[in-house]
Amino acid sequence: MSASDKSEPGIAGLQDDIAALKRDVASLIEHLKLGATTGAQSAAEQLDDGAHKVCRGVAAEGQRAAALVCRQIEAQPLVALLVALGVGYVGGRLLAR
Repeated sequence: MSASDKSEPGIAGLQDDIAALKRDVASLIEHLKLGATTGAQSAAEQLDDGAHKVCRGVAAEGQRAAALVCRQIEAQPLVALLVALGVGYVGGRLLAR
């Protein structure tokens, strides 16, 4: 056997190993892509759910505050009128500048 005959099987085995490595790396990349996509979708859904909860909470708090203000105005209309006049006067003076 010559030296070139001995190296042929070694090169063929190395080429097979490289091909297997390429397949494994491609499979790993696909797996990582799928994992990243799934993770991003899950995070987006959690953010969406959280945003809806916050929005509902803010809306409910705004309705409670509006109801409280309405009750105060009904209970003390003269005070409410004087406060509105005062705020309007101060606001008008500040915006006139």
